[in-house]
Amino acid sequence: MISIIKIRHIKEYILEITFDDNCVKRFDFEKLIVFNGIAEPLKNINYFKNVNILNDGRSFGWDNNYDCCADWARYYAKDLSEEWKDIDEKFNLKQRILIAKQNLENKFEVV
Repeated sequence: MISIIKIRHIKEYILEITFDDNCVKRFDFEKLIVFNGIAEPLKNINYFKNVNILNDGRSFGWDNNYDCCADWARYYAKDLSEEWKDIDEKFNLKQRILIAKQNLENKFEVV
């Protein structure tokens, strides 16, 4: 299971999320969600900035109970930088998880 280890507000409605597989993605939530209903308070940038990691990294959200799943953010939401685009579009979810685990293992390989 993928987990979020860091989340930060960049500007406007853009968040940067770091996952435990060392993937870092940036999302423009203005393009991902509709700011009505439970998401309406997120229109206020000062409120939007107060995003938190929830459920031991399995989700993120705000204190109005609006939350997003870590798996959705990692594997399905559009990344502004497109750093992971080739992997995300060419491989199914199971393959992407294996690639991410291998990348993480290689990063900490003792030489």
